[in-house]
Amino acid sequence: MNEFLRSNWSDIVAHVAQHVWLVLISTAIAIAIALPLGILITRRKRLRGPLLGIANVMQTIPSLALFGFLIPLPFIGGIGPRTAIIALVFYALLPIIRNTVTGILGVDRNVREAAVAMGMTDRQVLFQVELPLAMSVILTGVRVAVVITIGVAIIAAEVSAGGLGEYIFRGLRMDDTRLLLAGAVPSALMALIADFGFSAIERRFDPSARSGRAGGPGRTVAWAALLIGVILMSYSAWRGMKSRASSSLSHGHVTVGSKDFTESNLLAEIVAQMLEAKNIQVDRVFDLAGNLTHAALTAGQIDLYPEYTGTAFAAILHHQPISDPKAVYDQVKREYAEKFNLEVSPQLGFDNTFAILIRGEDARRLNLKTISQAA
Repeated sequence: MNEFLRSNWSDIVAHVAQHVWLVLISTAIAIAIALPLGILITRRKRLRGPLLGIANVMQTIPSLALFGFLIPLPFIGGIGPRTAIIALVFYALLPIIRNTVTGILGVDRNVREAAVAMGMTDRQVLFQVELPLAMSVILTGVRVAVVITIGVAIIAAEVSAGGLGEYIFRGLRMDDTRLLLAGAVPSALMALIADFGFSAIERRFDPSARSGRAGGPGRTVAWAALLIGVILMSYSAWRGMKSRASSSLSHGHVTVGSKDFTESNLLAEIVAQMLEAKNIQVDRVFDLAGNLTHAALTAGQIDLYPEYTGTAFAAILHHQPISDPKAVYDQVKREYAEKFNLEVSPQLGFDNTFAILIRGEDARRLNLKTISQAA
């Protein structure tokens, strides 16, 4: 394990940075959306049910299904960090909205009435009384949202968004404990650090924990930490949008995709190297989850990927399997052109034959010669 860490340390750090970036930018966007919505709900009670209901529904959608739904959508969809960030924002909204509402409505009614009696406007009551008193509860929602986002961001690797999920899924596919630990341990530490850090800041803003003190250095430090966090999130968002915008201006690339298993990766890499040998610039988008690769192709996010005609015939075109390879290929080629406006290339010259393995003593004892006999 030590040798693995030494040889892959820079790559692990890069993936940690990607993961942190996904969490920071999605949390910043979620706060910018959820905090105003939470305040609006406290002022418009009739909106409470619909808005909280929508946020609840978004959090119940399985993450991989949400990624699959977003990929074909114009402007907000596709593969890469953009789709992952949008999905992560959806998951982070509910705890922030709910805790904003709970915190503001939990302010003592007498305190609110005293502020109004002193001549404060509704805006002044909100910013000078309600939000400061509700800040610890709101930060609890942000803490929960950050921890959720750290976990869900692992799935983002399945849509080529980077992060520590790449190590985890690669480790699962290759049965490599070192890769699993390289992804799982940093993400767990990240969640623990975020939970501990936000808990410490929450305590500084908790009115009951201040024992009647009106401020003090502790609260000043908490405000400074919160301000630094907001600045870092805003800077991450700006850098992310800038880098994505600059990358979107590049033309003339061929984007080669692959599914999330070794054989697909190898075939895609062979195709990529053949294109590069022709002086064609290639972008690699590997390890896409299952048939999300097809969705990425039809959405124009990748230009090509290796596919098995049997998978295309049965899983994508939804036909019953047949045993004639040429008939399968011809029908797939024709229907891909008609339904998806996609060109199926000539076959690569080999097939992907599977076999069922059983212990030799069992085969001899049962006199098994064919698959049908085993069935």
